[in-house]
Amino acid sequence: MRHYFFVLPLSMLFLLAACQNDEPIPAAEQPEVAEEPVIEEEEAMPVEPPAERSLERAVEAARQDLADRTGVSADVIRVADAREVTWRDGALGCPEEGSMYTQALVEGLYILLEHDGEQYAYHAGRDGVPFACPAERSQPPLERDSGAVYE
Repeated sequence: MRHYFFVLPLSMLFLLAACQNDEPIPAAEQPEVAEEPVIEEEEAMPVEPPAERSLERAVEAARQDLADRTGVSADVIRVADAREVTWRDGALGCPEEGSMYTQALVEGLYILLEHDGEQYAYHAGRDGVPFACPAERSQPPLERDSGAVYE
């Protein structure tokens, strides 16, 4: 039993000696650690604010869309009505059958164009991007006392 008392301390010494290797690990054998790039405050890309809704830009986009659809020049398309509006819900006055929409008032735009005796409704939401709404689905926006009217 006595020899166990000598073996245990000796084996611990050998283990400690093996763990204390002072030689540095060669660079080729070191594991690669990916460094995250440091972005200085001046280098950070600024976040641009969203473009403001513009009635004039929306009218021109709607006129160009109608011109593309009908094959006529945008110059011959007349603006019958264009204004900022409040839509009753997320359908933006152009609900599709079977679809569900948010039940909240939505600020947007209403554009009514005329060409060759026909009227064409364009609706837009907060983003100001107009889309053609078929006459059978087009619903009027809520009435306002005031609002920007395109002239």
